[in-house]
Amino acid sequence: MAVMITGGTGFLGSYLARHLIQQKGETGIVLFDMYPNLTRVEEIRDQVEIVQGDILEPQELLSTMDKYGVDRVIHLAAILGGANPEKFVPYLRVHCMGTANVFEACRLHGVDRVVYASSAAVYRGNPNPMEEVDEDVAPKPKGLYSACKFWGEKIAEIYREEHGLDYTVLRPTSVFGLGRGQRGSWSSRLTPIPETPHHMVLPELAALGEPVEMPPNDLLTDWIYAADAAEAWYCALTVKDPAHRVFNMRSERRRLGEVTAHLQDLLPDAQITVSSQPVEDPLQLMSNQRLVEDLGFKAQYTMETGMVDYLNRVRTQAGLPPVG
Repeated sequence: MAVMITGGTGFLGSYLARHLIQQKGETGIVLFDMYPNLTRVEEIRDQVEIVQGDILEPQELLSTMDKYGVDRVIHLAAILGGANPEKFVPYLRVHCMGTANVFEACRLHGVDRVVYASSAAVYRGNPNPMEEVDEDVAPKPKGLYSACKFWGEKIAEIYREEHGLDYTVLRPTSVFGLGRGQRGSWSSRLTPIPETPHHMVLPELAALGEPVEMPPNDLLTDWIYAADAAEAWYCALTVKDPAHRVFNMRSERRRLGEVTAHLQDLLPDAQITVSSQPVEDPLQLMSNQRLVEDLGFKAQYTMETGMVDYLNRVRTQAGLPPVG
């Protein structure tokens, strides 16, 4: 039997694929991706099956499941960020019809469980993002991306009620790790490339010798390293009969000043400054109690150890010496 990951060679998918093979001893990993990035999975290339496929084509999903005997699916494929103004309809097709196609293929094929990647962005409309929320707080989507993610959650719920589809949903906070700044979804041309990089990408740029300006030191934000995110996906995939179906996903909560100080310690020659301008529209702070208690999630990385692993992956890829 096999695990299929949609978006399997993307930022999160590549960390997950490595985790399943190297940490969990899984075999039969199928990476289904519209834009396969072989570099991201080079170290496990001979242990995975890579299928170039489109989630907008149901037959491609079904034929892949049939060919490889897929019994579990983790649906990560998405267009990250908002849509270009003239691309709303194709953007919606990917997020909404693509997700519906994955659920329908899982139903028809009879998979044991599908894990759906939602987002902390479903809380974007909450008037107080600095107030911690749990999963019992009703999402308030704001913008196309968060609306699509919440729509997928509700469709998963309906598929369970109507067809008995076994599913779990994770709402990850912003995740940091190698590949965060090189999103494959930009290849779709459906979403604009941001003018300024997200603050989770700034450590990577600093490690490569570029000057960066970090957000204000007092900004409080939830953190999770991509390798720990992979463990959370695994928990959501394997825990039998969970008491709940929807889980907020984070590990630590840190001030950006701690992150900046750690970066300066690791990269003493880097040009790292701190902005005085507040971050607009920060992500909602979330409780992860349900993730820990119901799914048994245990983070293996702190921000500090995750940052070291992250920067060393970046620097190794660029032929630079490791940090401490």
